[in-house]
Amino acid sequence: MPWISDAGSALVQAAARVRMIMCTTPTNLRAELDRLGRAWARGDHELPRFSHEPAPDHEGLVRALGELAAFLDNEGPLGMVYAGRAREIAAEATVCSAVGTKGLWAAARKRFGRRDLYDDAADDLARRWLSEPPPRASASEEEAPLRSDDEAEEGSLLVRMRAEIGARRLPFRVVVVRDLSSLAATGEGVVQVAAGRAMTRADVERTVLHEIEGHVLPRCRAAGMSLGIFVIGTQNGADDQEGRALWLERRAGALVGGRRYELAFRHVAARKLEAGADFVEAARLLLSYGASLPDALRITARVYRGGGLGREVVYLPALLRVEAALAVDPALDGVLGAGRVSVDAAAVLRPFASRSGT
Repeated sequence: MPWISDAGSALVQAAARVRMIMCTTPTNLRAELDRLGRAWARGDHELPRFSHEPAPDHEGLVRALGELAAFLDNEGPLGMVYAGRAREIAAEATVCSAVGTKGLWAAARKRFGRRDLYDDAADDLARRWLSEPPPRASASEEEAPLRSDDEAEEGSLLVRMRAEIGARRLPFRVVVVRDLSSLAATGEGVVQVAAGRAMTRADVERTVLHEIEGHVLPRCRAAGMSLGIFVIGTQNGADDQEGRALWLERRAGALVGGRRYELAFRHVAARKLEAGADFVEAARLLLSYGASLPDALRITARVYRGGGLGREVVYLPALLRVEAALAVDPALDGVLGAGRVSVDAAAVLRPFASRSGT
């Protein structure tokens, strides 16, 4: 298949230019959350005033990716996998170009629209988790919280992440990032740890598991695969990788208590965004479900980054999708864990993962 090398090279270059999460993350996230916290505490339910880097112009890139996808559609099942990723990168490029504008909402809905029956099942799951009694504090939660980036505390997220990566000899650096909406995030050769976040020891261990087993190791495995699509990722591959990471949490007994509430809060806030609600309406919804004011504002800011990204809507459907697929075929985890591979693309890519010894 002579087209594979050229198509792979083109998609690698395109993906390197399109940094959707970076583009949509406010440059003043922490400062604005502090300001909102003070305003909302005195009863002023203000909208955020987030700032972003200038939006890139990806018009030419989107056009080129569309042409590439049209060609790849004629190259059999594997070509269609590559074509799907080309269209997804184009959709993400359109999101990046719309950051801070009214067009962001529509562009993001095309990228993160409802996908299958697991979307409805995830809505039910979120409602069920939120109907459960609030989790009681565990012994570890009653201890003084750890600071995520404390270099002097061996149990902090920063120190534990560095220790685990060092022990496994993984080619990744661990860096502290101030304006990070999540506790940690994995990128190319780097794991980012949020600065100054209070965490329990259970939070730390769960986050280390999520990032290393769910994201770092698949990236390392992808580098050894015979096809570049494992590194580039398939359409919806990043989404289902998050689902697999949550599946790993659940298998380890870590998807309980406050973690369930966090994921359910994100999900219902993202659905509220989908329905056209603004930041204030979504934050009030979380407060009505029992979220603390800091958590309600933090989660809503994460969901509404860029002006309404709403990526959090994929997590619970992906968990259920991956869980269902692995219940039928446990060996499929060898494909899903070999890179950013979606459940939909796993059957096509399975023979190539097997050839690489996964």
